[in-house]
Amino acid sequence: MMIEHAGLSEMNAQKLETLRQCINDDNYLHAAIQRLALIMSNELMGINSKGGRDEQRRKGRKS
Repeated sequence: MMIEHAGLSEMNAQKLETLRQCINDDNYLHAAIQRLALIMSNELMGINSKGGRDEQRRKGRKS
């Protein structure tokens, strides 16, 4: 059981180091911000992942 825990801790440490390296990479950060902006814009505009508009209407909402 201790061996499994040690292996898991090592994997987490490696993942954490990889994330640290990515965060310090300007190109990675720029691309991540662009992806987030695209996703948020598409959500606000009601565009689904296939490029079409979502035509869902909220139920129970009367104007």
